[in-house]
Amino acid sequence: MTVVDRPLRVGFVMEQVLGHVSHYQTLRRVITAERDVEPHWVEVTYVGNGRIERRLPRQLTGVARGYQQVRAGLHGLRPDALFFHTQKPAVFQWDLLARIPTVLSLDVTPLQYDELGAYYEHTPDDGGPVARLKHAINCRTFALARGIVVWSSWNADSLIKDYGVPADKIRVIPPGVDLRLWTTPDAQARAATRLPRVLFVGGDFERKGGRLLLDWFRTQGRGRCELDLVTRAAIEAEPGVHVHRQITGNSPEARRLFSNADVFVLPSLGECFGIASVEAMAAGLPVVATRVGGTTDIVEHGQTGFVVEPNDPRDLGCALDRLLDDRAQRLAMGRQGRLRAERLFDGAGNARELLAYIADVSVGPSKLRNGQDSGLSPVDGERVTVCR
Repeated sequence: MTVVDRPLRVGFVMEQVLGHVSHYQTLRRVITAERDVEPHWVEVTYVGNGRIERRLPRQLTGVARGYQQVRAGLHGLRPDALFFHTQKPAVFQWDLLARIPTVLSLDVTPLQYDELGAYYEHTPDDGGPVARLKHAINCRTFALARGIVVWSSWNADSLIKDYGVPADKIRVIPPGVDLRLWTTPDAQARAATRLPRVLFVGGDFERKGGRLLLDWFRTQGRGRCELDLVTRAAIEAEPGVHVHRQITGNSPEARRLFSNADVFVLPSLGECFGIASVEAMAAGLPVVATRVGGTTDIVEHGQTGFVVEPNDPRDLGCALDRLLDDRAQRLAMGRQGRLRAERLFDGAGNARELLAYIADVSVGPSKLRNGQDSGLSPVDGERVTVCR
């Protein structure tokens, strides 16, 4: 960890979209408690109600509002380093990236997002001049960053292949969860005398594969298990199907559902990472997930659950059959999942690893000792010593 004569000043620019909010909350809770860092948090929502929205075309307002939120949030800050999650709010902040050591963080590259576009109501560009311009802009943004953190090897492969980022500039540090909150019940709590409970968590019911799971339950699962659906979708409860709405991530209600479950299923059609699968493993559940995005970095096939092909009812059904018919296997995979979560997805440990990486790649001790300009305003010249 970093040892400093004064805390390391880091500006954390955090995108507030979808699952990134939970990542931000976990990261902020851990980093705020660290004595060796002085964090400054900037929340980027891309939403506003002012001159930007009144004067610019709708397709440009999000980019412009995000740019304004970053500049306003960093105004007057004297950082030793900047951290952006994701790379999107760093676009067009090139003057800052050129002057201030910066680490970017992402769970999907722009080209990967284009490939998943159909599942996110995103229309990719047609490969013409606009697409080439956007690609060049992203390449420059990645090139200016001192280091890049990705959530999965899937992301790393795309950065290397599609954007020419050197492999030694990339570090895989997945998001974690607070393992203290996700305690695992003993085997007796998941009693053999009741029907197993299958849990699905996905606000976007269709993209997360909820329809596929519900169809399986109606044809093969009813009477063999109970199905808990956590979603925003207008799905009605029916015999054996329990629908839970307004359940927020990391809430006591969410943890109770995981604790009462026997199997977690996330049969996503399109997915960048799937933090709910990590939460399930932390809760000691076997996980059935699809081979999309960074899933194979989460679920160890045959050990902590099963990785099945997306939109394949037969493959999904086979995996569920094996788990529902074998309680001993469910429990064994759940135990292995918890161990894997402790090893790879400890939120506190991964946040500290991230801080160490920011210090290693972003803070040059000699530069800071000389008191050179950090980019936004003069550094006072205090020494910041990084111990390696």
